[in-house]
Amino acid sequence: MRGTDAKLPPRIQARQVHAGFTVLEAIMASAMLAFGLAGAVRFSVATLNASQLSRHVDVASGLAQDLTECWGVQTPTCQHMFQSQDLLYPIATHPDLAFVRTWQVISIPMADMPPAHLQELRIAVTWHEDQQAMQIEWRHRRASTPLWVGR
Repeated sequence: MRGTDAKLPPRIQARQVHAGFTVLEAIMASAMLAFGLAGAVRFSVATLNASQLSRHVDVASGLAQDLTECWGVQTPTCQHMFQSQDLLYPIATHPDLAFVRTWQVISIPMADMPPAHLQELRIAVTWHEDQQAMQIEWRHRRASTPLWVGR
């Protein structure tokens, strides 16, 4: 005696009809997964770019601080720093990334003081990143010893 589906109870027939995923459900699940993965990749790329920019700002700040510290020191190395404006390549892993350090010393006039008593050093460090010019600026002031000291 051979059995046919007509002889099975209705409960078993319903299970056989609705078993597994449909193609439409699989496509929708795949699309949602792809959308989520694309968002995660974009977020990772944005995080990597922000991290790289932060590293370059740190390097530029170090170059500006280096020049600031040399401002008051009269060693040959420091004097050479103030005489040359060569391109700087401080990051060995990026040989194309060049920093340019420029500066200007300004005397700030004060009443009853000599003209060069208070000076300000303005440093700008520039570099190019993704065809865009980036720049940080540092300002540092120093005053000479007052005239009344040592009398």
